[in-house]
Amino acid sequence: MLVVFHNFLFVVPIVFFLAFFVAYQINRTKLIPGFLFTCFALSLVALLFESASHSDNPFVRISFLLVALIIALVVTFGTYMLIGFLFFNTRSVLGRERFALQHILTLILAFLLLCIVLFYHFVDPNALPYAVSTLVGTLFAIMTFYFIHITQYIISTVLCNFSRPKKNQDFIIVLGSWVKDGKVTPLVANRVEKAIKFYNDQKKITKPPKLILSGGKGKDEKCSEAQAMKNYALSKNIPEEDLLLENKSTSTLQNMKFSKKIMDKLSKGQKYNCIFAANDYHLLRAGIYARKAGLNINGIGSRTRFYFLPNALLREYVAYLNMHKKLNLAFIAISLFIGAVLPILLKLQPGS
Repeated sequence: MLVVFHNFLFVVPIVFFLAFFVAYQINRTKLIPGFLFTCFALSLVALLFESASHSDNPFVRISFLLVALIIALVVTFGTYMLIGFLFFNTRSVLGRERFALQHILTLILAFLLLCIVLFYHFVDPNALPYAVSTLVGTLFAIMTFYFIHITQYIISTVLCNFSRPKKNQDFIIVLGSWVKDGKVTPLVANRVEKAIKFYNDQKKITKPPKLILSGGKGKDEKCSEAQAMKNYALSKNIPEEDLLLENKSTSTLQNMKFSKKIMDKLSKGQKYNCIFAANDYHLLRAGIYARKAGLNINGIGSRTRFYFLPNALLREYVAYLNMHKKLNLAFIAISLFIGAVLPILLKLQPGS
């Protein structure tokens, strides 16, 4: 029986990895590849633990105990460590950036987690009225679901950054963002630099791609984001004939749609190769919008400073949830009805 169980554990990681590989090749801008990769990782850990627990090698057994101890500590104190990290990260961000909602998302999450911890530390759910206890339990279940969901979103975003497009591109769409006083911010500059590096690398092999600098002019901007990016690219010795402007878009979806019109017009019906350049945390959602615009393409991501990354990922996740707002609202409403309202109604029935 133990041999059969071990063989089964050996097969499971292989199956999950093959499923992940296929899903990743088909479309890496979904959460399915991230979920399958998580299943692969967990099944692999289970296999290693099962093998180590039955090993006679002292080194293997000690390693097994150390890993088990680390996991136990993370499970026990992980929430407290996460809260501490989020508070520390907020302090780091506000020390470098202006005070804005988008820069305190980690602080909001830290307070939310702290309230949950304090509630379960000082309040006995069993002592609460049935209706309140049921509601609290349902809300906790919903929050647990979204905590797991955001981990899958982050894993899927990380996986998007492993994209290595071939050096045969005809176009690179460089996604714009807010520019200050007509000049690119470091965040936007990093995107342009990423595209320029790919441009120069491909130029060593074959004809370089055209850079489509995409972004319109906001009310608080002196010029379009596209123009600011063009000026920056020119300062990096990129020939003007290789720079195309898309200066009408006001969103990532429009970035993709309007850039596609430019590429379709220049290619005159011929098939072309294209990628997009964005910040690493934006690749997943930008890829989703690319497919909505009819572009089955992947992106290359520029590095983001670590202190800025947690807030950026949270902002991206909130935007992702907003993309599926009706579905999320329906899920929460149904969960509250089944988990909280329905049990109370049943309890109120005569004879209950």
